[in-house]
Amino acid sequence: MTGNKKNTILITGGNGFLGSNIVKALIDQYTIIILEKNIDAVSRLQEIKDKLILIDVDDVNLDQIFIDYQIDIIIHTATIYGRNQESIDQILTTNLALPLKLITVGIQHQARVFINTDTVLDKFVSPYALTKSHLRDWLTLYSNKIKVVNLQLEHFYGPGGSMDNFISLMITKMLNNESEIALTEGKQLRDFVYFKDVVSAYLTIIDNLDDISEQFSNYQIASGEVISIRDLVECIKRITNSSSELKFGELPYRPNELMHPETDNSKLVNLGWHAKVDLDSGLLETIEYIKKK
Repeated sequence: MTGNKKNTILITGGNGFLGSNIVKALIDQYTIIILEKNIDAVSRLQEIKDKLILIDVDDVNLDQIFIDYQIDIIIHTATIYGRNQESIDQILTTNLALPLKLITVGIQHQARVFINTDTVLDKFVSPYALTKSHLRDWLTLYSNKIKVVNLQLEHFYGPGGSMDNFISLMITKMLNNESEIALTEGKQLRDFVYFKDVVSAYLTIIDNLDDISEQFSNYQIASGEVISIRDLVECIKRITNSSSELKFGELPYRPNELMHPETDNSKLVNLGWHAKVDLDSGLLETIEYIKKK
């Protein structure tokens, strides 16, 4: 499907790290509606703010949005991880209640597709992961009424990302030469994918919607390369030339910690997508960005 101004996309979390970069990649081809909290403070979208339709999620009649605009695609990127002591009610509202409202209203108004941002984490790792699992089940149920594309993201990172993202946090600690950094044993394997590759995956999905025949389809956005947390942290220490002492084994693993992820990006690759930024290059760009902050 070729994007044009006749197509309208509604995006939740458009001012977030991921959402804002998706918006910037789509703005010249689509009419973009941003559903966001505090629309007066969309810091990541200031340079294109005048090109967007900004709607406050806390003061909106969703039916009216779909009446006023012929929304073709809904992209849900808004997420609360629970890292900042958010309540269970806040996590449920953003991660489950909001997308459920959007998909049910979207069905009523004949939106064509709902693109969901999901996780690969075990559902019992955290309340965040549990809400993602619950939403996935609901989307499967509703997929007989609207096409659903579920995108399971591996750990993504890059310049401009949240500073409590694991990679950003480790870089900051090591640039500050914190004397000791408490860590788990670090044997768990992870796939880290650069944010630009994640954005290009969303674009690939949108460009190929007509060729996706399943009513519910699941794609993993992964680089295809795994690394242990220990090796990752040691790599960051080497690149930053940090004097921090890495205290592996000081922290316990989380309950139900994912140790060996089963990453499979073959479905995306079959659509023509490939990760282009290797981990070393991505880390270097992220480190240089954080140095300048």
